[in-house]
This record gives sequence, C-alpha cells and structure tokens, in this order.
Amino acid sequence: MNLTPDDNSRDWLERMLIKLREGEATPDEVSKLRALLADDAEARRVYLRAKQMDTMLETVPMQQVTLRLSAKKEASVLRRWKIAALASAAAAVVAMAFLGFWERPQALRSRDAEVAVLKSSFEAVLDGREVLLGAQPMRAGTYRLERGSVQLRFGNGADVVIEGPAVFDLVDAATMHLNQGSLWAHCSEEARGFAVRMPGGRELVDFGTEFGARVDAEGGAQVKVMQGEVKISDAVARPLDLTAGNAANWELTAPPLAMNTGKVKPFQTAVMLADKVKSAPATSDQTIVYYKEMRGEWNQESAWSSGAIPGAHELERAVINHGQVIQVTPNTPPSAHPVDIHVSNGRVASLQGPDATLEITGNLECQVLRIATADMAEGVVRQTGGTLSVTDSFIASSLGGSPTKSDYTLSEGALNVGHELLIGLRGPADFTLKGSKGTVTADRMNLGADAVLSFVLDPDGAGLIKLRNTLVRDVLARLVVDGTQYRGGPKTIPLVVCGADLTEKSRFAPKQISFAGFDAVLPRLAFHSGGIDLVLEAVR
Repeated sequence: MNLTPDDNSRDWLERMLIKLREGEATPDEVSKLRALLADDAEARRVYLRAKQMDTMLETVPMQQVTLRLSAKKEASVLRRWKIAALASAAAAVVAMAFLGFWERPQALRSRDAEVAVLKSSFEAVLDGREVLLGAQPMRAGTYRLERGSVQLRFGNGADVVIEGPAVFDLVDAATMHLNQGSLWAHCSEEARGFAVRMPGGRELVDFGTEFGARVDAEGGAQVKVMQGEVKISDAVARPLDLTAGNAANWELTAPPLAMNTGKVKPFQTAVMLADKVKSAPATSDQTIVYYKEMRGEWNQESAWSSGAIPGAHELERAVINHGQVIQVTPNTPPSAHPVDIHVSNGRVASLQGPDATLEITGNLECQVLRIATADMAEGVVRQTGGTLSVTDSFIASSLGGSPTKSDYTLSEGALNVGHELLIGLRGPADFTLKGSKGTVTADRMNLGADAVLSFVLDPDGAGLIKLRNTLVRDVLARLVVDGTQYRGGPKTIPLVVCGADLTEKSRFAPKQISFAGFDAVLPRLAFHSGGIDLVLEAVR
C-alpha cells in the first residue's frame, strides 16, 4: 500500500524512513518525499538529523546486538527508535535512491588499514602534538589540527592540504569528512571519485580535479573548483555540478547556491605549502646565537655568541634566556637575513623573575617570534615604541610546568604579523594592549584555552587589533577590559576589526569577559560580523 503525506507530515516522514529502510518504498513515494523535503523546513531538519546519525553509525564501530522481542514489544520499540536508529539507516537508502551515492569498495573501507600518509607540514599541531618531519601513516579516525598546515596523500592518490584550525575525519582511502576548517585537493585520473563529506549531509565528489572547500563553525561552507568538475550532492536539493572557475556556498540548512568566485578566500595549495616549508629554517639547520650578558642592547655585537647582530648570516636562531633583559632601541639597524627569535627556550627557569625579557622601543624584524614555548619557560616582551614585524607567526604559549609565563604587552607602536597570532594554545599566555597608541595587524588571531586577551584603556580609549581574516578562540579563552584610567564619556571603541566574519563561536561568553575600573560609564561588548566593539554607555 502506498503512503500519502497527510496533515502530520512528521509522522509520514518517519513511516517513510522505515519503509525505505526495509526497501518497501515505491518510486512515487520517493518522489513525494523529495517534494516534502523541498517544501517543509521541519522535515528537512528531521532528515538531516537522520543523515548525521547515519554518518556517526558509519564512522563509529558498533557491536552487533541480537534482540528477541514479541511482535507487540517490537512494534513499541520500533516506534521509539524510528529516528534514533532506523531513520539513520534509512537516510543512507534515501541518499542512494535520489542523490546518486554509490558503495565504496570494501577494501577502501577497512578501519584497520592506513588510509593516508602525512607527507608534509608547516608549524602544525595535530591533536595537541607538534607534527614531526617525515612521512607518517594516518589511520581512520577523527583529527583536530590546532594550527599550521598538513598535506595528506590518500590511498587512492588524492593529495589534500588542510589548513588549521580544522577538525576532520579520515574514513577510508577515498573518503574524508571536513567538519570545520579549510582544505585544497588535487585528484589525478586515478583518484577520481574522491569524496569530501561535510555537515548537513552534503558530499563533494570529484571527477579528476583541483578544488578547495571551507567549513565555518556553524556548518556553512564554500567550494571553488580550479580545474575539472565537482558534484555537490545534497540531502534536499538536486545535485549541483561545478566546473572549473565556478564556486558555490551554503548555510547548514539551506541548499547550495552558485556564488561569485571573487568572494572566495584563496586556498593554500601544495605548492604554497612547499614554498613555506622551503623558506622556513629547520631548527636542526639553524645556528643558535645567544646573548652572553645579563642586560644590554640588541645591537651590541660583542654580546652575542656569534660576534655579530642576529641575522648577519642565514638560518640563525637568536635565544634570550636565563633572566636576561635585552633592549631593541631606535638605533637598532635592520638585519641582513630573517631570524627566528626565542624569548626563552625554556631550558632553565629563573627563580628570580622572568626567564627572559625583550624590551622594544625601536624597529625589529624577524621571521618567527616565540615567547616561552617550551617546558618550564618564562618569557616577556614589552613594546613601548617602534614597529615589530614578524613575517610569519607570533607564538606565545608556555607548555606547563612551574614557573611559567608568556606575556606580551604593547603600549605604543605597531606589531605587524604576516600570518597568525597564536596565543595560549599550549599553556598560559597574556596578550595585552595598554593604552590607545598601539596597533596590531595579522592575518588571523587564534586564542587557546589558556589565553587572556586584555585591553587597558588610557584617558583616550583603547588600542586596536586588525585581522585580515578572523579571530578564532577556545571556549575557555578570556577577554579583560580595564577602564581605570579612562576619562572620556559614552562612546563606541573598536577593539578587534576582522576582514572575514566573526562567527558565533568566536564570540566570548559573558562568563569569559571581565570589566574593571569603569565608574562614570557602563561597559559592554558588542559582537558583530566585522569584529568586537567596546560600547560605553551613560550610567542611569
């Protein structure tokens, strides 16, 4: 007997999912199901939840369970489990029926086999650990890329570059899930059929191509095809074919729509990653240059172990350690070559105060600046003038132990970072803008669980952080605003300006925000797609 949608479309949908699971649905019923999903938002949500349950059942091994029930009890249990279990299995049948999914070869779905190889990486932290050099096997499972980039070669030959922060699942040698983050993929003729599954029941299937995909914290996505063709299969809408030079985007519960490719942010390709790896000095190849005095100026050549200011030669790592205080003054000359600066390498912790302090009043350029990024490390950078230019990444994050401190304070001047500001990803770190005469620019800011971002206002207002991309934060990261010295009246003061949308999950929860010292005005934070503002209102 055919089922017909009635006034209770939810009940009809549940019964249909059961029929599909049993293989009893007629073509006419499948057609009516498609129409219901297209017209009913609630039906789509039910279906998408079922599809997501199907994904979990596919990726998480489950023990077989035999149920012995009477016919009456079986009907009762079936009613209770319609969505939780049977609908999830039925969702796969629906997908295969009218979305064109096909079964992967059994050899590719083996959970015990290595499904990919990590070929290359740059500044990558994967599941809490820094990625070491050399090829590494990757098994099926869920991975969290906290920062940096990795290149994977799948068993079917697909090359994929994933840029953190990202969360992804490796399913088999031809399939992965991108839950959040950005990837670029190149698939040769042998890798045709490589699939990237995404939130909301979407799947990208390539036909020998080069494409990029990006998923935000809310499940919205962008896809751009550089070469070849990609088919986007969707739980609600008809499949969308994208060819070279075209792009699409969507929200979690909306169907894919074509978009202007000029609005799609660039994806990091394998060539770009290789260039980064090639240009970044490997620690093992670097010459360590250390400061021999307890206090002195950066440009004091005789105080450095090399007898020259760091950067006089290629591949140098300047280390400030053991309670030293080094000053960068306005008369500090530019270095001839990029240098990697470690403000404390953490080998010995000082019991008398900060393990290392870098005081900046002039201009300084380096490739990477690390503040207390090792065990038992303390490091402080105080900038009260000049421009600190970091061509790659600024990393402030001690790795636990006691004592530990990673602290950067900008009172006046500019901090320019070419890539990311990585604060508190592995341990305590403070990042403070003190006063209104400091400006920070970077591609992106990533605040870990142990990060504290502080704005200390002066009589005129606060400093500004300008991000070309966006801000990413852990739910435990904190934001502190101190208005003790503020003397102005009600106004709106930008604190963070983003070039890309500030997502809902990037916004600080009330319990992670602290205000101090405001008497004449009432402070609050205003979060919007373009950043964070401090709103000072008159006290009523």
